Amino acid sequence: MEQSTTLYTYSAPKGELLEPLQSAKPITAPIFELRPGFIAMVQARAFSGSDYENPYHHLREFEQLCGCLTIAGVSHDTVRWKLFPFSLTERATQWYAHNVGSVNGEWEELRSRFCVAFFPLSRIAALRQEILCFRK
Repeated sequence: MEQSTTLYTYSAPKGELLEPLQSAKPITAPIFELRPGFIAMVQARAFSGSDYENPYHHLREFEQLCGCLTIAGVSHDTVRWKLFPFSLTERATQWYAHNVGSVNGEWEELRSRFCVAFFPLSRIAALRQEILCFRK
């Protein structure tokens, strides 16, 4: 009797997909831990990708918060890389899942793509037009 493969088998996440991608900066610490309290602080200021949110403001606050955490043997970029997914919800989480694999662990590249995705040139042009048409 032939065993049929269920749709669930194809849709269930595989082990390699459960592990977060590595940062381009090597971790030289023998062991490190991102404490749950710090992760909760990052999650409290989550970015969802809504039109009213500004990704530049989110990144500024996120990087300020990450700057408070220093771990021997772990670069600041790696700390940001590890914590960034916790700072996202909804549409931004989906964007992250689709884009994180194409930046080769580079924080600056991920940061740039994040800004372009959530603050596109069309929005910049619209703001510029508002400024140019401003009258008192």
